[in-house]
Amino acid sequence: MEQPLAIYRASSLRDAGRSGAAMRRRAAGDGPDRLVRVGPNAFVRGVDWDAAGPRQQYVTRVFARLGRRSTAAAGSHVSAVAAHGLPWLAGWPEDVHITVPKSQYGARTKSLVLHTRPLGSKDLVHHGGVRFTTVARTVADIALLGDVRATVVVADAAIRSGVPKQACTAALGGTLHDRGRRLAVLALDIADGRSGSPAESLARVVFRELGLPVPVLQQRFVVEGRRYEVDFWFPEQGVVVEMDGHAKYTQERYRNGRDTTQVFIDEKRRHEQLLTVPGVRVILRLEWRDLWDLDRLTRRLRAAGLPCAVRPVRSARDVAR
Repeated sequence: MEQPLAIYRASSLRDAGRSGAAMRRRAAGDGPDRLVRVGPNAFVRGVDWDAAGPRQQYVTRVFARLGRRSTAAAGSHVSAVAAHGLPWLAGWPEDVHITVPKSQYGARTKSLVLHTRPLGSKDLVHHGGVRFTTVARTVADIALLGDVRATVVVADAAIRSGVPKQACTAALGGTLHDRGRRLAVLALDIADGRSGSPAESLARVVFRELGLPVPVLQQRFVVEGRRYEVDFWFPEQGVVVEMDGHAKYTQERYRNGRDTTQVFIDEKRRHEQLLTVPGVRVILRLEWRDLWDLDRLTRRLRAAGLPCAVRPVRSARDVAR
C-alpha cells in the first residue's frame, strides 16, 4: 500500500514546546522551514510535500483525516483507491472519503465525505495504524457509484493484481433490486484483468459506448519467429488498435535501457512486421486524449473500417448493457 508523508500534529508538538500558532505561521510562510497544512492540526514539511507526487500528497491528506477519527472509521472509495495504489480515472480530489457507522454520520464538510454502507471485518485492512476498505470492497464501493468508466479502470487493475472478480462482486452485498447494484454488477462483468493499463481499460468502455464489436485482448502474432502482442484485435475487420502514449518513449520501465530514438525505431519495425500478418489490414494507434472526444474518435474508427454507432452512447446505464 502507498505510504503517506511524515505528519506532524499540532497537539504533539505543543507538548514539545511548540505552539499551534507557530506552526500556522510556518505554514503561511515560504522559507526553508515552511510547513504545509494537510488536515485539521496536521502538517508536513514543505520540502517533502513539494517532492511528493499527486497520489502521495492525497494519501497524506487521507491519513491526516483518518488519524483524527474513531477506530470505527475506514478510508474508502477514492481514498482507498489511492492508498491501495490503484489507478483513478480523474485527478486525485481534495475530498477525503471515509466510511463510518450510521451513528457517526454527519453532514458533508468542505473536505470530508462520509459513507455509511455497513463494514464487516472481512471488508477491512489495517495500514499505518488506520483502517481502509479491502481492494475488493473498494472496487465494489466505486461500482455502486454508477460510473462505469471509473469502475472498469479500478476493477481491471484490481483483478490484474490477483483479486478475483467474484470477490469484488460479492462485496457489493444486497440484492439485484437494491439501488445501483444491478448497474454495478454489469459494470464489473466488463472488467478484465488482461487490460495492461488504465488507458486500455478506458478504451474498452469507450468502444462499448461506440457500439464496436467486442475485441480480442492481448492477441499474439508470430512474425519470423518473433512474438508480438497487440492491445485490441478486431478479427472480422482486420483491425489492430494499439494504445500509444509518451510514457512508452520516455519512461525507463518501457524503454528497457533504450534511448528514445531506438524505441521509436523498434516501434516502427514492429508496426511494419504486424502489417505482414495475414488478415491484419489496418493498425490504428490511439492516445489517452483520443478517448475523450467521441465524435472525432468515431470518424477515425470508421475510417479504419470499424462499425461505429451513428451517435455515441453517453449513458453509463446503456454502456453496461
